[in-house]
Amino acid sequence: MLLFNVRKVFLKNLLLLQALNLIIKPAWLLLIDREAQNLLGQTYGEYYLVLNLTLIANIVLDLGIQNFNNTSVAADANFFKNNFKGIFFLKGILSSLYFLVVIGLAMQSSTPMPNDLLLVLIANQIVTSFVLYLRSNINGLHLYTVDSLLSVSDKFFAIIICVVFYLSKHISIFHFVLAQFIASCLTFSIALVINISRWKKNETIAQTLESEKLKSLLIKSLPYALLFTLMNFYTRIDVTMMNSMLTDASFHAGIYAQSFRLLDASAMFAMLFAGLLLPMFAKMIKEQSDLRPLLNLSATLLLIISITVSLASYLFGEEILNLLYKFNGDATLEMSSSVFKNIMLAFVPMSLIFVFSTLLTAKKDIWYMNAFALAAFVINISINYFLIPKYQSFGASIGSLITQTAFALFCIWRCVVLFNFKLPYLQIGRFVALVLILIGVYFFIKSLTNIYLVLIIFGTASILFSVLLKLIDMDKLMGFFKKTAQ
Repeated sequence: MLLFNVRKVFLKNLLLLQALNLIIKPAWLLLIDREAQNLLGQTYGEYYLVLNLTLIANIVLDLGIQNFNNTSVAADANFFKNNFKGIFFLKGILSSLYFLVVIGLAMQSSTPMPNDLLLVLIANQIVTSFVLYLRSNINGLHLYTVDSLLSVSDKFFAIIICVVFYLSKHISIFHFVLAQFIASCLTFSIALVINISRWKKNETIAQTLESEKLKSLLIKSLPYALLFTLMNFYTRIDVTMMNSMLTDASFHAGIYAQSFRLLDASAMFAMLFAGLLLPMFAKMIKEQSDLRPLLNLSATLLLIISITVSLASYLFGEEILNLLYKFNGDATLEMSSSVFKNIMLAFVPMSLIFVFSTLLTAKKDIWYMNAFALAAFVINISINYFLIPKYQSFGASIGSLITQTAFALFCIWRCVVLFNFKLPYLQIGRFVALVLILIGVYFFIKSLTNIYLVLIIFGTASILFSVLLKLIDMDKLMGFFKKTAQ
């Protein structure tokens, strides 16, 4: 019964999260953000370089506090009561340090960076970091519906503000970034009010800001900080390396941003799984519950989605890009398409990472994960060093695909060893069959000229054959909803 309730909560909140994100985040990425790049051209590539700089230094803002806090609060609500004020104060100190670090990096950069744009992006990253911490408390306290609403509120506010800017003809990179900053501030205000109300309601002991207490929190979160740093580096370092190794860095950064935006859009849905799974895994590990059914359910759902999206992107890459962006000639479209295909294939291993690395995080198996992330970082740097000078953004996309795949395999191997899981060879065979069938479907529909119709048929075929191959067990699913209704 306990296991059924866990899966019930997971599916219920997953459906809510996905419904909200299917409405809000694609509207932001594919309408507002895409329109900004189409309107601003190479200026957007320059903005992406500045944005990437602020993201690379993001570790200074968090130092692993968010994941450490989420896992700790999920396992014991008293952690929130005892440490809320201390962690909030600590993040204020880290924000000041982050500001100095980014300004220092910007001064050393070979690419000139507009001061107003840089300052607003820094401020937005700081506010966003506070929002993520506040949400980690809400999520750790198992307030999943509230966290679901907060997960899209910043983009919802940003869409409204950007539409106002667009209609009033205030179209510039600065206004685009300013809209995001204002939206983040609104979300921060809402999340802070919820946190304070929960803290006051549940406060049972006096709160102090002892230096030893802050030091203890930092020491405990450092392994998480190292993990976050390494994963952030191997995900974001490719744009920084292009900036230092290519003369036309902003052009290739723009091409890379086109594809990475769509990967980000896809990864957002996968990230929602991780956000729900982390507190659930942490609680189940503490209670010594059977993890396999929830792990199998989440991994299967994510793999069906990621395989479908990645294959569609690979097989219909040029058509999708041509639908979304404006290109100056077929050569640019061909170059963008080659980058796009590699980047989107990386969504498959990324989806596995969101499940298996979350389980390892909940288990607090951080040192193994740090070793895996360090290996992935070395792999990424090595591949980019050799491929970027010759193949530019295409070389960086190859590095991204190989790195994500390597890290996913490391995490899966560790979970198999740590939890004594057995590899589900029958399930793996079914996924191989699904891939082969979808490739066969491609040959039947590739002659169709309407890309919308093509993608609808391809997606429908994926769902249909997932059911026929029993990747989705309809009997169990219908039984679940009948029990839920009762």
